Amino acid sequence: METQQAKTKSAKRKWPGRILHFLVYIFILLVLLLYFSVQWGIANYGNIGMDEIVFTLSMSLEGTSQTFINSYLRSALLPTVVLFVLFFLVFHVSDRYLYRLVIRTPKKTRTLQIFPLRFHAGFWSICALAGLVAVAAIADNAFSLYSFVKNQFDSSTFIAEVYVDPNSVELTFPEEKRNLIWIYVESAESSAQDTESGGLFDVNYIPEMTELAETYVSFSQSELIEGASVAPASGWTVAGLVAQTAGLPLKLYGYSAKNIDNTMKNYDYFLPGATTLGDILEANGYKNYFMCGSDFDFGGRRNYFTQHGNYDIYDYDRAIEDGKIDSDYYVWWGFEDEKLYEFAKEKLLEIADEDEPFNFSMLTVDTRHQNGYVCDLCEDTYDDQYANVWACASSQLYDFVSWIQEQDFYENTTIIITGDHCSMDSDFYGEYTYDKHNGETVRKVYNAFINVDPSVADTDAQKNRKFTTQDFFPTALASLGVAIEGDRLALGTNLFSGTPTLSEEYGYEYLYTELNKKSVFYNQKLLYPSSENTDES
Repeated sequence: METQQAKTKSAKRKWPGRILHFLVYIFILLVLLLYFSVQWGIANYGNIGMDEIVFTLSMSLEGTSQTFINSYLRSALLPTVVLFVLFFLVFHVSDRYLYRLVIRTPKKTRTLQIFPLRFHAGFWSICALAGLVAVAAIADNAFSLYSFVKNQFDSSTFIAEVYVDPNSVELTFPEEKRNLIWIYVESAESSAQDTESGGLFDVNYIPEMTELAETYVSFSQSELIEGASVAPASGWTVAGLVAQTAGLPLKLYGYSAKNIDNTMKNYDYFLPGATTLGDILEANGYKNYFMCGSDFDFGGRRNYFTQHGNYDIYDYDRAIEDGKIDSDYYVWWGFEDEKLYEFAKEKLLEIADEDEPFNFSMLTVDTRHQNGYVCDLCEDTYDDQYANVWACASSQLYDFVSWIQEQDFYENTTIIITGDHCSMDSDFYGEYTYDKHNGETVRKVYNAFINVDPSVADTDAQKNRKFTTQDFFPTALASLGVAIEGDRLALGTNLFSGTPTLSEEYGYEYLYTELNKKSVFYNQKLLYPSSENTDES
């Protein structure tokens, strides 16, 4: 009986140690996963900020390309599991079965050490903690982690002070309303041009897009063809679309307000306090449409555009429903741009016969990172795949615009072409980042405004401007001939007017610093409106 009690007491004494070992192993596993996840993020998303990372981690995976999921599983999860299993086998198994060998004989029992390694919880806890610090340093260098955390504690009243509520501004539409076709070209930058045109390369990879920008209105930060800077929380697809159609950053971090049922996975309410381009056009008799070759649920895009303007969505799933593609057809993120342009032509011919003016928006996908999608139309002109994809995208876009110009509805239709954000391809643009370089922005989002309303067609405010994609919101309305009281909406400025933008008035450094900070006004007025007092102190 005494022997059994002794064994029981011994087993009880071992349990705290076993629990400690288990927790240390979990800590090591998490550090390994974080390390490989950060490395995967750097390799696949270039110089994105923590805004996108937090947003992506908060949202559902619905609509995500299987290619990117497989990439993460292969490059982050797999090496984590392999290394952890090896670590576990070396230390846990050796400690339990190989560290010492007990030899019992009739006369005595001898213990022999036959393996030099043994798991010490304290030592490996310190190692894991050091690893976590190293991972944090890598993340800070790549994604400005420290600044992001600091900004969550710093509050700014800047947005409250400069925000112009579109509902408080008089908007005067022309008697004959113009149609709008807005083509968002995935990751399109003026940077892809040659240096003589305003880009970063010796070769112009997008000559047709350069021609469109030279021929029509294209706002620039110099005398060359340079586009818009990317403001904070505007550097990924849905955030880029919000910036350009609402004049706002997308600062959604799982904040939960009283009496509001919303999470990042559901998007029950997507910026309910914002008034967007879709809202304004719908209120003025427009019918809104949006077409893309991917699942429009990705990133909450469907909720944003259906809640703000009641857009008719035509995406990958809709193409299957309508019999445009087979149910098992799937390339890249859904279907390629070659098909997108053909489907867009069919839809435009259909809606052009209707009585109301239309706003037809579309988003391409072939030029998304990494390296883009090589379709049947792409030629093997350059050594770099992404360069070939861009050359192909430029040609397809030009042909589509040329087709539109041949149609009867073109006479009363304005075409806007912009990138949704700068590319996240980690290799193509090398050392150049899209936020700031030597105090100034370097990589910029492409833009071209074609067949704008005669009232703004002769603008002399195109060149040597400082502006962000948020300024495209009021500028798009002005291109349709809409007179905007004060020339500002939300955080955007009508570029046709020559009125100083927030970037010009405050400078990029100050503007970006303030937009990165927490804004109580943004949370309570735009993100989750409530009856609570929204004054900031």
